[in-house]
Amino acid sequence: FSQPLREIGISSKNFPDSHVWLMEEDGEIVSPYKMLPKVFGMNQEDLEEKISGIVDINDGGAALTAYGKIQYTNMSDKERGQISSALLKYCELDTLAMVMIYEHLKSLVNQ
Repeated sequence: FSQPLREIGISSKNFPDSHVWLMEEDGEIVSPYKMLPKVFGMNQEDLEEKISGIVDINDGGAALTAYGKIQYTNMSDKERGQISSALLKYCELDTLAMVMIYEHLKSLVNQ
């Protein structure tokens, strides 16, 4: 998972083929959740005009809040779409995390 998706034979509906899940910075693995893109690629002033108030979706609480807001808050279709896209990326990463745990546990059993 430390190579681009296209090189490891994994496809994604939410990330480009060049996306790398696991990256090192100063000898430490960077959390893939910290690398998720911001929901809105804009400056703070423009962001304050958004109704949702959501900046990042990089943990379960933020995902639950975002999901609730797109259901029950009046917002533009564009804002709703951007939040939905960020939710899909977060959910894909969560699913990948479960696959990684499964692969690790499977390797321990097969030793």
